[in-house]
Amino acid sequence: MADKIKKTIITAWLTALLFALLGNAHAWEVPSYLRFQGGARLWFSVIEGDLVQGDRTKLDLTGNMGLTKDVFTWDLFACLRYKNIHALRLRGEPYTAYGSSANGSYLKARNLRVGYDGDYYMSPQGLVGLNIDLDALNLDTRVSNVTVGNVTYNYSESRTWAIPSIGLHGAFYPIIDGIALRPNISGRINWWDMDNRSIWDWEIATAVDIPINPLWTWTVTGGYRMWNTRINRTRDTIDMTRRGFFIETAILF
Repeated sequence: MADKIKKTIITAWLTALLFALLGNAHAWEVPSYLRFQGGARLWFSVIEGDLVQGDRTKLDLTGNMGLTKDVFTWDLFACLRYKNIHALRLRGEPYTAYGSSANGSYLKARNLRVGYDGDYYMSPQGLVGLNIDLDALNLDTRVSNVTVGNVTYNYSESRTWAIPSIGLHGAFYPIIDGIALRPNISGRINWWDMDNRSIWDWEIATAVDIPINPLWTWTVTGGYRMWNTRINRTRDTIDMTRRGFFIETAILF
């Protein structure tokens, strides 16, 4: 059922993009001093990983706990860019639940990310910059009647961490004469490994900016993201990876 919904959403997204590409577009005209962008992302996330116990026993999230592997994840985001060099970003994952119908175990994730981009090299064809992020990540887990070896585990743990990260980002804008559309290819990576908290988050995407009128532009994006975190908790260490394709849409003023 999830695969059918995924195919339907992707088909609808590609159809809307095709009509946009065939329609009339205004010339590319974006103020250079101040820009605001806001939108939403649908991520077809696939989860895998373990809850590592103090004696190094691993409770597999999907194998032992039986959590649903494929879940739709929604992100909301906004970005304020000043002079096309400095960007302040805000991204939120309101609520994602990976549950199990067999024993009632679950993992719930919430995340709020504040970030800053400094684009230190820019040209009409591309940009490269540094990024600094701070995640307020909440992971709520329940282990219910999960047996590994001769031991049955029953416990719950919920905690919020502040996780900083640093990284790089870049984009390439190929020049296509005769059209107002602006395609691009971009990538971003964030990393941190300190104080019993590690994060490894990267994505690559392709997008098309479609100027609707002189005041605002519609952007449609498709890409792939991999996000891994390993955090020591009171009862266990969570070592979790989420990966998968995403589509997103945004409005640029």
